[in-house]
Amino acid sequence: MLALLLGSSPSDFRVLPHLLAPHRDSMIVNWHTEEAARGELTLTGPGGTTVYVSEPKLMPVLNYSELEEKERGAFPDMFENRNFKHQVKLSGLQPNTTYRYSVRQGDSQHRGEFRTPPTHKGERPIRLTVFADSETDPEGRTTFRDWPVGPQDPASTGRPAGQTKYLVTETQGFIENLKMICTRKPDLMLLAGDIVQGGGYQRAWDEFFFHMAGKLDDPISSIPLIPAIGNWENFGASVGGYEPWAIANARRKYSAYFDAPSNGSRDHQNFYHRVDFGPITVITLDSSNGLPDNTDNDTNKNIDAAKYPGSDLVDCAPGSRQWDWCLRELESARKAGQVIFVQFHHIPYSGGGHSLPTSLADSSGQSGLTMRAYTPWFQKYGVAAVFCGHNESIEWSAVGDVQFFDAGVAGDGLGSPVDDRDPRRFNPWRKWVAHFDEKELWNGPQLVRGGKHYGHLEVDVEKISGHWQITYTPVHSFPVTDATGKVIRFERREAGKPWSHFSGSDSSPR
Repeated sequence: MLALLLGSSPSDFRVLPHLLAPHRDSMIVNWHTEEAARGELTLTGPGGTTVYVSEPKLMPVLNYSELEEKERGAFPDMFENRNFKHQVKLSGLQPNTTYRYSVRQGDSQHRGEFRTPPTHKGERPIRLTVFADSETDPEGRTTFRDWPVGPQDPASTGRPAGQTKYLVTETQGFIENLKMICTRKPDLMLLAGDIVQGGGYQRAWDEFFFHMAGKLDDPISSIPLIPAIGNWENFGASVGGYEPWAIANARRKYSAYFDAPSNGSRDHQNFYHRVDFGPITVITLDSSNGLPDNTDNDTNKNIDAAKYPGSDLVDCAPGSRQWDWCLRELESARKAGQVIFVQFHHIPYSGGGHSLPTSLADSSGQSGLTMRAYTPWFQKYGVAAVFCGHNESIEWSAVGDVQFFDAGVAGDGLGSPVDDRDPRRFNPWRKWVAHFDEKELWNGPQLVRGGKHYGHLEVDVEKISGHWQITYTPVHSFPVTDATGKVIRFERREAGKPWSHFSGSDSSPR
């Protein structure tokens, strides 16, 4: 799925054409350039060929900071400090149809294709890929993350002494994970937050798009992306940290990159939204901040709403504008007979490091517990599953008929539950977690199977006998090693067994 660039130079594109907001019968195609020249998109489908011309818009919010400019010599793949955004909205698309498109920009051309969703008749299954916590930045190219030792298979010789770091870098882990996703040809990608290692750090955004629509690969040129904002997208990193102006700058970068269907709130546009993809509805929430600050309603003690310089900060707590919007959309989707999924970043049910109330002195200050307030409404309106990240785990919990997944193993940290050491974090709703349930089997320095790895959650929705069956499959991009422990290739391995239920019925996985 590598980019096809025709002409003398790929530099006509700063970010390759990519697909966003796949809502009902429409799709947005965005791309970015360093020059102000218009681009031309040609769409080919059952209605023939249509040509669109872009109107580039200069995006000063996507400029490099003064600090980044001073460090330019150490980062030869930085762009010029000009970022023009191009956007074309494709409307009137036919269901269950493959469309092809090409974008010509200067001397370069990029091609992609996408499939529109089936109707409620269920002409074909729908596949979603869900992941979180990619947290890209240039340092990921050389960073090997801590790898907590998990339980050992009875036949295992044990984790080799000194093997405390993961076997590949963050960057390679993300690359291999994306390769594996692309081989499965999903209809949608859901990215539940912590996309970059600092939303105010422009090089982290460059790095993300190198993977997703750039020089490393281009999966979202053909697979529409539905993102959610995470705590890292509210952080300036080296560009201001958690200073109020830096938080605002980080959020505005996120919103500038990711367009979404309207939510009826100009101030909060792109931060929470609903996507209808045929029989599926995906409701995405912004779990970044809860009010009152520094209470158990809060999800980030570093954000002070009273000092925030703008009107785009979203409250996720009960009674907020977002809360009311969410309940209306849940009711609407339920009445329409949709299969409902919800995504946001802060996992509410987990035994990981972010599982203590924000008000406690030894909390991480980034708790997702306040999002539990939504659970009774998820149950009332028949939500099938909730997709999150945050604890950098791959973990499944169930609260009544609603399934909760932390799929935060895209390509950054490899966290582990800590509730075996801290009973206050005990997660009684847990059904499975890779760290404990996928026991490691070592043969000397060679890892044979098991353990926790980079990966994703695969979700298949298929109509069977008039009902929508949903199957969840946790997937590891497994690093196959030789007898000396050297990684020689990667394999797609299912972690645990797939779990299925029918939407709208007793949804206990079986």
